[in-house]
Amino acid sequence: MHIPHITTERLLLHPFRIDDTSDLFAYASAPEFSQYVEYTSPQLLAEAQAFREHVLLSEDPDQLSWAGCTRNQPNVIGTVQMTRDTPNSVTVHYDISHLHYGLGYTTEAIQAMLQWCLTNVPAVTLFLADTMASNVGSQRVLEKCGFTHYKTAHVN
Repeated sequence: MHIPHITTERLLLHPFRIDDTSDLFAYASAPEFSQYVEYTSPQLLAEAQAFREHVLLSEDPDQLSWAGCTRNQPNVIGTVQMTRDTPNSVTVHYDISHLHYGLGYTTEAIQAMLQWCLTNVPAVTLFLADTMASNVGSQRVLEKCGFTHYKTAHVN
């Protein structure tokens, strides 16, 4: 599926480009960021490149990924993705640089992606997301986007 550019009041969401890797690495390797992810943050630029190629530049039609930047700054500050789980459901994934926590950018990006999906993939009627129990900020983002808490699962 073609990944379109999405523009919001403050953000530009675009398909990942090769030159986005250094921005992704800059925020994803920070300890403030890695405390809230369930995967190992890249410690080398080559790891960020491998992640970008495997996940963010995936040719899988059931996985769509956008890089996000502010309208007045071209550097990537976060990502939003959705993975189609069934014909009627998608799982939403997202991250943002710790330098931009609490500014509403993640909420704005997710809302724009959900609206795009509802308009362009009408079969989707269920959106899912998960977050670490300790990541209260992320839980609030999901609530602002219309998600409701379903369950808490403990993962070892």
